[in-house]
Amino acid sequence: MEQGYELVERNYRSRFGELDLVLRHADTLVFVEVKLRRGTGYGHPLDAVTPRKQAVIRRLAERFLAEKEPDFDTVRFDVVGILVGQGGPRLVHVPDAF
Repeated sequence: MEQGYELVERNYRSRFGELDLVLRHADTLVFVEVKLRRGTGYGHPLDAVTPRKQAVIRRLAERFLAEKEPDFDTVRFDVVGILVGQGGPRLVHVPDAF
């Protein structure tokens, strides 16, 4: 929020899955996938956003746009990875990830 993002919707659900966050940044609608891991035993959190997961997120975004009809100029897909470990959480934000 400190970087100029405005929350549009959190945890949007449909029978196809869930969008973690839908934000507005100026005239851009941003769909954000958030992945949290407590260690790297299963890889870095960003590794969990596979091409298959990206396709699901795109379909959910299309459904959200058709249902809510928000006003926007462009759409963007971001990923936020949170790795919790010693020294506190480390956050990585990848704008326009896919």
